[in-house]
Amino acid sequence: MAIRQYGKVYLYDHYAGILAEEPGNRFAFTYDESYLEAKHPPVSITLPLSQYTYYCERGLHPYFDNLVAEGWLRDAQARALGVHQNNRFGLLLAFGRDCIGAVSIVDPEPREIRAFDLDDPEQIAALAGRASLSGVQPKMTAKKTDKGYEASTQDSGSTHIAKLPSRALPDILELELLTLRATATLLPDDHIAEAEIAPVGEQIPKALLIKRFDRDSEGNKRHFEEFNQLLGKFSEDKYEGAYEDMGQFIRKTPRCVPAEADTLFRRILVAILTGNTDAHLKNFAMFHTPEGLRLTPCYDLVAAAIYKEYQTLALRIAGARDLRIGDIKPKHLILLGESYGLPHAAIKLAVDDLGKRLEKTKETIFQTEQVPTSLKDNLIQLMEKRWNGNFSSIGQHLLKRPSGGAKLSDLLSND
Repeated sequence: MAIRQYGKVYLYDHYAGILAEEPGNRFAFTYDESYLEAKHPPVSITLPLSQYTYYCERGLHPYFDNLVAEGWLRDAQARALGVHQNNRFGLLLAFGRDCIGAVSIVDPEPREIRAFDLDDPEQIAALAGRASLSGVQPKMTAKKTDKGYEASTQDSGSTHIAKLPSRALPDILELELLTLRATATLLPDDHIAEAEIAPVGEQIPKALLIKRFDRDSEGNKRHFEEFNQLLGKFSEDKYEGAYEDMGQFIRKTPRCVPAEADTLFRRILVAILTGNTDAHLKNFAMFHTPEGLRLTPCYDLVAAAIYKEYQTLALRIAGARDLRIGDIKPKHLILLGESYGLPHAAIKLAVDDLGKRLEKTKETIFQTEQVPTSLKDNLIQLMEKRWNGNFSSIGQHLLKRPSGGAKLSDLLSND
């Protein structure tokens, strides 16, 4: 009989319960009785406090499944453990002590990690932190010191996420930095992740260092969930959904602030304007706060449409699946705003505000250092094309629509 694997789940370093593997790839999560008695917050909105066990019949519960590393880091972790890359629970047990957010998964009998390729300093540095990071781009945790950045270890803690260069996507680090700076100019009243390009120790000559917003200035954890988790979706389903789903979640979920639907709508407008076509459900998130769920800062912002293979929006919009960015029309953006419960005046104001900041954003792009001029030119051209193609005429389209929400069939039948 196989030995059942299990892990101890902690939230804010409070022991919350047991996550256990059962026969048939079924998993069970049970809150600890003392955790319930102390009335600590739930681990996830999809796992409310309860004395009953939560079962998932098809692998890890969606919340925990989304904590498992992806892509390059997942493959490196699997080889270091000597397990198959699809052994998601094994990977989470070994590397779940430092997850994004405030939850940790601790293996009571931790497996030894071996450095499998001494000639690859990036992978050795990534494994040293024993962190579980989602996203397919090569990345690792890092810590800022008086001398610069260094790779974090299991015991040192981390202040930043370090994204590494990609062979498949040239200048991806510079493009993300450029997109972050452009977004910060377009949305001056919003919160955007802080980042810079710098080396990490002697092993990594260049990385995009993104300040962890899930850690405060003293290193304390902040709990948040990506929308993929909030909506109860597995990691592999991050592209299975619509941009409307997130706005409706905010509108319908108790203790969410309705005004944040407007903030999220503006973020999606900027994603489309800058060509951030890979903005899926794991790239938007909400903090758990004493006052309720609140949006985290914007993160993972990349003008992916610069690359020919990323011309299609990650999620459905206005009922359209796999919509190419060049085929977006004003009607799609109007319907998106209406689905968020926004009146036409708010939709127009959001677009007008972007228009007022467009020239300043171009200046920001030109002034951003460490970025090739050709990349800056390409992003500006892409934004101008998007603006002239649909954003600039949204006001005229709104004048033709009855206020209070047009029907989908009416909106899609007119340009």
